[in-house]
Amino acid sequence: MKKIITLLLLALVVQVSFAQEEEEEKKKRRESDINTIFNEDNLKFTGGFIGPELKVSNIYDDEGLLIGGRMGATFNDKFTIGLGGYGLVTKSSFDYIPTSGPVQPIRIGMGYGGLALEYTIFGEKKVHFSVPVLIGVGGFTFYEDDGDLLGDNFYDIETSAAFIAEPGVNLELNLFKYFRFSAGVSYRYVSGTSFDDPMLEGIDDGDLSDLSYNASLKFGFF
Repeated sequence: MKKIITLLLLALVVQVSFAQEEEEEKKKRRESDINTIFNEDNLKFTGGFIGPELKVSNIYDDEGLLIGGRMGATFNDKFTIGLGGYGLVTKSSFDYIPTSGPVQPIRIGMGYGGLALEYTIFGEKKVHFSVPVLIGVGGFTFYEDDGDLLGDNFYDIETSAAFIAEPGVNLELNLFKYFRFSAGVSYRYVSGTSFDDPMLEGIDDGDLSDLSYNASLKFGFF
């Protein structure tokens, strides 16, 4: 009787084992039958980086400095996808001339960020190029400027969100295996701003769109 029970248990174990193998084979066949644009053969993770960045750009009528950075994962040593963001850290202002009364200084606050894409050309060379693109959203705040952010007359006038697209081109130097320096130029395209305050009359998307001159450091695996 014990032998019969042992044989039955052994047969059950063998049957379960074969059933599991058959299920795995079916799963593999289903996966191999699915055609995809990206797969393990043509899209391989090869590194990533994080990098602080400085931008010098004209903001309406004044030159400003933006500080921010990007981070992302790199595939096939060429294509990087990640996030980026920047904020205006210097005073950028203009004079509003009303129909009556004194000239009113207006200061601009600005920040934007979103999806950061980049394509690197000949990244294994000491000197090479990259083509970054940032697509996201930004915010612009205009406020009265009395020359002192802590002054009694400091207050917000109006804020507007906008769509931001910023393509560019960079020259990169491989300084060390895990460290690169990058410098280049980009164009900040702003779309969708809307200002109703009379003090901001005449300001449109084109006034906030402009070239930026950029410099960044990249730390990571390339």
